[in-house]
Amino acid sequence: MTEQQIFNFDTNTTYLEDNFIKDSSNIEILDYFLKFPNWENKLINLFGVKKSGKTFLLHILKNKKNFFYLNDIEAFEKNFEELFLKKKLIVDNISISENKLFSLINHFIQHNKYLVISSTIPLTSRIIMLKDLKSRLSQFHLLEIKNPSDNLVYSLILKYFSDNQVNIRKELIQNIVKKIDRSYPRINTFLSKLNNLSIVKKKKIDYKLINQVFDSMV
Repeated sequence: MTEQQIFNFDTNTTYLEDNFIKDSSNIEILDYFLKFPNWENKLINLFGVKKSGKTFLLHILKNKKNFFYLNDIEAFEKNFEELFLKKKLIVDNISISENKLFSLINHFIQHNKYLVISSTIPLTSRIIMLKDLKSRLSQFHLLEIKNPSDNLVYSLILKYFSDNQVNIRKELIQNIVKKIDRSYPRINTFLSKLNNLSIVKKKKIDYKLINQVFDSMV
């Protein structure tokens, strides 16, 4: 049998609150964002591993509360001076020089404005050489996206295959939920591998395919 090729097509993600899967791992963050402007601290560090939903949460904040959003280092560098004119700014997982980061944070503190920075680990856990920057980072309120619950893992699997127009039986999803690591990157990798294997072999997803992918990830 000739194996089927896999083509990856870019799709536009719609960051609507109705499409966001709420869970014990993220609901406190969403509720906190939606309390804006009644925040105890105007400096926020949202952190969590890759694929945990940071960008989705930040887009909800951007869309509902009219924040200026940046997630590209080239755009950051190009518009750096203009950022000081913003009253509400989101910097989504951009690697910034310590001097520029200090200047930006210091400005937002001095002018009592809103700044949200996302990262994979807390900003306070980074190795920082600039002493004054360490002091500024310690002033951020930390919001952590935690590992997903069983219900969220189930919903993520269901949504993934629905988005890819793949039918999968309920008992197969439950089997995956029981076995899979509670790690967003591992979940994403597993589902991608399983979907691709199903396409290549031209087979519906079954226990054999699921176990084959699990074995390949040991």
